[in-house]
Amino acid sequence: MSEHVIELQDVRRFYVVGDFVVKALDGVSLKIPKGAFTAIMGPSGSGKSTMMNLIGCLDTATSGYIFIDGVMTNDLDEAELAFIRNQKIGFVFQ
Repeated sequence: MSEHVIELQDVRRFYVVGDFVVKALDGVSLKIPKGAFTAIMGPSGSGKSTMMNLIGCLDTATSGYIFIDGVMTNDLDEAELAFIRNQKIGFVFQ
């Protein structure tokens, strides 16, 4: 397994809204080592929820790579993503 529980490599998530492309995340890279406590902070609209949805396997990146405990999630099917959500990810919603 990886030394990082979460790793993002050059992750982008774009949404098309009408005639506009919204760049919710544009080239985010992040490594969170096992055992670390990490806070994701920023102003409204900065991409925090989008990033958490990608890390939580609830959404897919436009481009880039996401690894959860060393497993690249980009090409996993729904059953494999459900397994990762069940075994590796915990959510606490506001």
